[in-house]
Amino acid sequence: MPEVQPRKILIAQQDPMDREFVRTFLEVVGGYEVVEALSGVDLIRKLRLQPHLILLDTQMKGDVFRALELMARAPTLEHTAIAILSYEQTKIRICLEKGADGFIIKPFSPDALLAKIWKVLGAEQTEPTANVTFTRNFKKQLSKIESLPTLPSVYTEVDRICQNPDVAAEELSRAIEADAPITLKLLKLANSAFFGFTRRIKTVKDAVSLLGNQAVRNAILNIAIYEATKDLGASAGLNKKLFWAHSAGCGSIARFLNQKLKLNREDSFTAGIIHDMGKIILDSLYADYYGEVLRIVEQKGLSMRDAEMQVLGLDHGSIGLELAANWRLPDELLDAISNHHTPSRAEKDSQIAALIHVSDALCRKYKIGSGGDAVVPDIDPKALERLGLTPENLAEWQAEILETVMRNKAIMAVLN
Repeated sequence: MPEVQPRKILIAQQDPMDREFVRTFLEVVGGYEVVEALSGVDLIRKLRLQPHLILLDTQMKGDVFRALELMARAPTLEHTAIAILSYEQTKIRICLEKGADGFIIKPFSPDALLAKIWKVLGAEQTEPTANVTFTRNFKKQLSKIESLPTLPSVYTEVDRICQNPDVAAEELSRAIEADAPITLKLLKLANSAFFGFTRRIKTVKDAVSLLGNQAVRNAILNIAIYEATKDLGASAGLNKKLFWAHSAGCGSIARFLNQKLKLNREDSFTAGIIHDMGKIILDSLYADYYGEVLRIVEQKGLSMRDAEMQVLGLDHGSIGLELAANWRLPDELLDAISNHHTPSRAEKDSQIAALIHVSDALCRKYKIGSGGDAVVPDIDPKALERLGLTPENLAEWQAEILETVMRNKAIMAVLN
């Protein structure tokens, strides 16, 4: 019979004496394979070892709550349980909300610790005690990520008004003019090479009349996305200038292909702008942990997505999707965010997923900005088929695409 491998436990405790005692006790008495993490960053790094159980001390060096948010969202840890070890009973409720499966209050006896570990790792579940309430899988309903940026309220109002296709230009204009900075940027954008009007647009009402409600709504969304994320603060080191150049370039290519192929997708540019937004969230809110991703990309030449999966157990698409849901963005944009790397998996809108997949690959091929790595992905033939495109089309249109991207650089000048 094959040899049964011992269960693996990852312990993340700040106090070295506590950590040494728990490690020795679990190895010698429990027969477990024990791995130690010395900080929150080290904990995230060692998740790739696929532990069966994580024992996490709330006094661990690093942001424990952010680490929990990441672990609770990682599909690779779906069957890994997390137990909180803590003197700090006030933090236990927050940890449970963040995705922890149970808790063990310090001080505890060795026998009690072992009994509770048996409970979570045993073949059968028993009734929970007052001190531990483990479950086999993470909660399906996760608490929201703390400090997610919010869109300016003007977009919410514009989006609501535009649900009525017959709304008057005056009503839509009034809603936009309530936000003076966004009004100014909209007028600058309307007069830029991006739209290419020969006459000067002086008022929001003129912009609405000339561009149409949906084009104005998408323009406001593009401006709002940039406004919401430009001042997030902390960074693991993602080059934001190159990131936005890549996003705008992807949007420009998507817009070009939309027009060439007559797809009637007014959301094409917006889909390109937003497709990688999960990277911004990971780089800022999870800067302590995302630095490891950037390091691996630099050292090993991996794509950002592959490095994210290796280090975090999730990718920027899943975080971007959660951001989009928090912002209540239109459903048709969701597949552009979550499936632009895997367009064949798109369930709601395979067309937008294919469009952004192709545009992202071309943007990387032409070295327009940077999505964080130098990898140029192969274009999925099924995505080309979905759009009615051929490699010959793309080769024939290359000069036009590059000219369009250069012309559309005006949008970044407006956003900045």
